[in-house]
Amino acid sequence: MRKSTESPRFPQSASLFKFCLRAMEVRRQSKVHDQEVGNILDYNPSDTSHWKRGKKAVKSIYALDALSHHLNVNPELVQDLADGLIDIDEAWYEFEEAEELKIANQSLTAELKQERRKRLLRSEQVCAQLLTKANTHSIPIFLPEVVSALPFISIVQGEVAEKIARSSRGKPGQFLIRYRKGDMKAHTRAAIAREIARIVMFSEREPLGLYEPNPQIEFLEMLDFSNSLLVPREQLIQETESLSSRVDLVKALSEAFWVPKSVIRTRIKQIALDNLNDTELAAPAVQVRDILGGQSQRMLDIRPTHELANTTGPGSVGPVSSPQTATSGPAESSSGGEPLKDALYRTSPIRE
Repeated sequence: MRKSTESPRFPQSASLFKFCLRAMEVRRQSKVHDQEVGNILDYNPSDTSHWKRGKKAVKSIYALDALSHHLNVNPELVQDLADGLIDIDEAWYEFEEAEELKIANQSLTAELKQERRKRLLRSEQVCAQLLTKANTHSIPIFLPEVVSALPFISIVQGEVAEKIARSSRGKPGQFLIRYRKGDMKAHTRAAIAREIARIVMFSEREPLGLYEPNPQIEFLEMLDFSNSLLVPREQLIQETESLSSRVDLVKALSEAFWVPKSVIRTRIKQIALDNLNDTELAAPAVQVRDILGGQSQRMLDIRPTHELANTTGPGSVGPVSSPQTATSGPAESSSGGEPLKDALYRTSPIRE
């Protein structure tokens, strides 16, 4: 009998099944059978087969919650994949980044947290200078214009296996970034920005004024640089101020900056941590959710990060100045926190 070539009725469900299978294999470090994925939702072999082939839709909130819980992934990632808002490659990109970030954060000591914060501010300065040199400040940031300020980097479409984008050496002193053919997507832009950061961290630290490499936070520094390039602090402040409090902040910002939601979450969280002093930053668990919501029960001293305002690096980037502390000193503490957009504005180290 001829095998049916009928297109799947629910292609997003087929992608969801494939993602769950791959994620389970990563978690177990062994091969996973199809029915083991179906068992998460108490599916019989027939239902599992239909799900795998995209003939059965999986869209129940309870089913998606069960999948995210079993796989230990962000529920919104599973929801977006099930709704067809992202494809399997984009979902896997976020999964791998979350895994890398989790591993990197587990090894952070109090000193490394402070070191990361210092390097983040330096990266923001360098990215701001690159955007000024490229004469691009409107959002979304157009990466070909950014690359024009980095003449040693070229970006082309090409065949890329496994990764969405990959960088390699070309001629002496030149680097080539290849990204997967097809329509440009938010995750493609994030992957390209990551490769730009990788090249800069590898070969251009001293010319651009970045700190000497620290292997313990190398991945986090690269992540912060790429995120700062796509989501500059100044533009993030302006866009946040323009949004209604009724909208989904992360979703709206990810659409405005044309980046994955994970980039916005990481960016907001890192900027919010600027509000903490060294003692709070070194605490075993920081209630970032409360800080972002403006409902923290702690006394937050919302001011530019102390000691970092006058930090100078090894290159041409000068000291960071703050419009608040230059004349009036630290701001008064607040017992209830303050709105995110106010915190972003008042902690901005690059605002003129």
